[in-house]
Amino acid sequence: MKVKNATILPNSLIGSYLPANYSDVYIYKVNSEKRINPDDVMVNFWTDFPIWINALFKLRNFLVKFAGLKKEEQDLQELEKCIRMGKTYGIASVPAKNDDETVLLLSDSHLDAYISVYVENREERKTVSTITLVYFKNRLGRIYFFFVRPFHGAIVKSMLKRAVDKVLSES
Repeated sequence: MKVKNATILPNSLIGSYLPANYSDVYIYKVNSEKRINPDDVMVNFWTDFPIWINALFKLRNFLVKFAGLKKEEQDLQELEKCIRMGKTYGIASVPAKNDDETVLLLSDSHLDAYISVYVENREERKTVSTITLVYFKNRLGRIYFFFVRPFHGAIVKSMLKRAVDKVLSES
């Protein structure tokens, strides 16, 4: 099954953070009897990157240090605790969550990015959505996202598929 574009669901927690300067939604539909937990998808989304995405994040971290932006945190266990327990770690925090959705906020001096994993568990048919909202705080945020945006969609689609597939493959 392919990851496709969609619209923000009206009952999504992330809807309370609208309007945004930028938003997108990608959905991944799978057939499985296994219940999918949004925390599990969010954790895998941020801790299990394909090699090419890992290389892009390393390049990003190298380049942004010259602009005074924060480097992404590297302690994956602390990030997982942040997601599962609804806490804060570095630039990441969890402002909202319920049984169907986990919202992660990445807040830096130049922009705020809300990333949501929303799961619809219907018998054998599961729909997992990743929703991104971006708020620019200043000109640097607009410039930064101008360079990130061309890669954003491909990265999110790949990370979503990989995260869901990993959750489904775990026993």
